[in-house]
Amino acid sequence: MLALGLGGSNHDFSACLVENGEIVVGIEEERLTRRKYAVNVNSLANQCWRYCLTTRGVRLGEVEAIVADDTLLPSCYFPFRSRMTLIRHHMAHAASAFYPSPFPEAAVLVVDGAGSLFEGHGVETMTMSVGTGTEITEISKVYGTNWSTDGLREAKVYQAGDSDHSLGFMYKAVSRAIGFSLYEEGSWYLTEDGKTMGLAPYGTDRYRAEFHRYLDLLPEGRFQLHLKSGGLLHIVEHALDGLEGDERFARGADLAWAAQDLLETAVLHAAHWLHRETGLSRLCLAGGVVLNSVANGKILRNTPFTDVFAQPAAGDNGCAVGCAYYGCHVLGEQPRPRGPKAPRTAPRPQRHTYLGRSYSTEEIQTALDASGLPHRRVARPARLAAGLLPRGALIGWFTGGSEFGPRALGHRSILADPRRAEMKDILNRKVKHREAFRPFAPAVLAHRASEYFELDIESPYMLLVAPVRDDKRQEVPAITHVDGTARVQTLTPEANGAFYELVERFGELTSVPVVLNTSFNDRGEPIVETPEQALAFFGPSRLDYLFLEDFVVAHSTTDLDTVTEAAA
Repeated sequence: MLALGLGGSNHDFSACLVENGEIVVGIEEERLTRRKYAVNVNSLANQCWRYCLTTRGVRLGEVEAIVADDTLLPSCYFPFRSRMTLIRHHMAHAASAFYPSPFPEAAVLVVDGAGSLFEGHGVETMTMSVGTGTEITEISKVYGTNWSTDGLREAKVYQAGDSDHSLGFMYKAVSRAIGFSLYEEGSWYLTEDGKTMGLAPYGTDRYRAEFHRYLDLLPEGRFQLHLKSGGLLHIVEHALDGLEGDERFARGADLAWAAQDLLETAVLHAAHWLHRETGLSRLCLAGGVVLNSVANGKILRNTPFTDVFAQPAAGDNGCAVGCAYYGCHVLGEQPRPRGPKAPRTAPRPQRHTYLGRSYSTEEIQTALDASGLPHRRVARPARLAAGLLPRGALIGWFTGGSEFGPRALGHRSILADPRRAEMKDILNRKVKHREAFRPFAPAVLAHRASEYFELDIESPYMLLVAPVRDDKRQEVPAITHVDGTARVQTLTPEANGAFYELVERFGELTSVPVVLNTSFNDRGEPIVETPEQALAFFGPSRLDYLFLEDFVVAHSTTDLDTVTEAAA
């Protein structure tokens, strides 16, 4: 059974192939077009579904099910509209979290800005479900009202926009007010909410009472959040009027703190009810709000749920994963694995998110020759890279297929020594060109994670924030945020391969099994996908070395000779 899933709305377009119950390839359109969030793609130009078919070596006619969520613009699936099955947006999110999870049964929580339109109710903004086997049953839902269509109503296309009772919209509005907008096109805008999450610990509770005045917690895990028509939105939009410099930063941080607190209050309310209602200890998470790894960490620490699986591409791009799984398990009626006694032929849970294609030695060599940069092939590149990090080197690390989702998880990464406090400022200022308050994440060997972080489960997708243990904060200052937390990625040999080897070797050399890991991109750009893009980034950058599979690249022949002689 081969199923193609398409995800996104008017942004975050993506495609994914599931074959016999396992993800085999997936890519986001932004990685191919180089336009962040792939805004306003159309069927004549999009590349991601073609990329998936080509990578797997199959033709469109061989695909047995093609599924998209019903908020996707029709222009994105025009070539196969006659074969298309459409499902609800939150069902696509729920499927993306539950079906690839290792759980035969689990509670499922979907939280985002807005999903599908339900006549007489509004747009879905939060959905609580139970997943059992191949069935996902919705048991409670929050609807957004007073919503807009971002100017698309005239075209008779439904596209959910800003609405009341939406945690995603609330957070988006705060991000915009602070100044974290990436795109503004008429009344429609996209924000960088991760910045707001990173800024929140710098704030105070100045606005807490005022924000909570507009939140009503209701039975069945639901809530009402009054944003529009003189509600909370009015306060948010005018809180920074007339402020500049340090005063504006401090007030913006206060807004971010209040938005984070309000979001956590509503999400924890839902999670507590979902546990009481279902009696289940395992929780699956998806939806754009689930990229808020701080809130995810608090669900794990502050509710009775003992295990959490968050879809690594939790935003609308991840709907492609859910749609493909839906095609396999619901339309194709294929079973899921049921645990350790499942037959060996049964599909496995998702163990990693390296769903892009790999690049051959010949392709890499061609890109290197075209770049004109000094390079050399080396044995055991992971050990060589690990040996450079304690010297203060900044390294670009490119191996295997690219990650599906917004986090670089060791295949398209920039790496540094987490023990050096100055690395945070160096990377933000000289390499990533980001705001100074933004934190960096640690990659840690899974079996050593609890030594450094207050975290009892694996966190392979960097979607759980956990406190750094008090006695370790001075040991790894470059990955410890101002509030003493870190967004953790745990590594295993089976899932992470050469990246695990690199961190393991760094631990042998330094006694610290943790490496600073950030995405291989500059501010406002998608993560690199190809060897050519990695080289184009490296050439003018302040990175010291680039590793392309088993090639090491330097800025000068002298630097190259120095590093390869050391390896010998």
